[in-house]
Amino acid sequence: MYDAKPDVFALLSTIPNVTVSDQFPVSPAEAPHITFKEADNSNYRNMRVEVQSEIIFVIDVWHTRSTGALATEVNEKMTSIGFLRAFSADLNDPSGMKRKTMRFRGVVDKRTNLVHQ
Repeated sequence: MYDAKPDVFALLSTIPNVTVSDQFPVSPAEAPHITFKEADNSNYRNMRVEVQSEIIFVIDVWHTRSTGALATEVNEKMTSIGFLRAFSADLNDPSGMKRKTMRFRGVVDKRTNLVHQ
């Protein structure tokens, strides 16, 4: 098992003027906001000694006006380290904020720490 959460947190934290956390924002005053969760982390080759971990992250972008520009920045950051966007959708949120959810997938080689597909 490879823990990519610290790397993803550090990467997303380089986006200016946004808060990054693993908790949904509680009010529009916290926007713009990015949340991320590890949705899956599994032994990619099902080997007894794991050398590759398949990792899936769910990243949500929250904004009071539009999520487009911020979602594009998230996509650029994640693809720059080898993750591939597998899904993206706008969601209606009861808070009234705009919300885009995205899913990114990658296989991390634990020997090299490189992400591939």
